Amino acid sequence: MRNALAVTCLVALTQLSIAQSESPDANTDVLTVRISEDGICHFLDDSAPCEQLGEYLLTMHLAQNGHIHVAVDRASKYDLVAATLKSLDGKGFKVGFVNYDAHGSP
Repeated sequence: MRNALAVTCLVALTQLSIAQSESPDANTDVLTVRISEDGICHFLDDSAPCEQLGEYLLTMHLAQNGHIHVAVDRASKYDLVAATLKSLDGKGFKVGFVNYDAHGSP
């Protein structure tokens, strides 16, 4: 019984600390961007040249504190991925993770 109570208290404190650390207007939506080998980044129902992705997302007024996940076509070159990440970082966007697409398609 004591262990269950201790675990319940620990979980409640953890949830409280997580809730306090997030800003009230934090954007919890995740934007998935797929990088194709031809240098085009696909997201939502749109696309843009990968090296200009950060600027394009700003013009769409997407929140810079949102989460961006990047899926990369296996045939894409490292330089293209680096340019995409630089474009996002240069505009203040943060990338949650980069993952290579197992199917090789955007």
